[in-house]
Amino acid sequence: MNTREMTDKFQDWQRRATETARNVGQSADRYVRDNTWTSIAVAALLGCIVGYCLASSRD
Repeated sequence: MNTREMTDKFQDWQRRATETARNVGQSADRYVRDNTWTSIAVAALLGCIVGYCLASSRD
């Protein structure tokens, strides 16, 4: 495999990864807009869990 083929393969992979990330971001944005209060509650719950874990590790 020469350098040109590797570059083309990498650029194709990068393009697909960018498309996938964009689609995931759009789906997440749509979900949060449709379920605002549920998203806030889940974020608050996760924040409490992480805070508890961090605080208990100091003891």
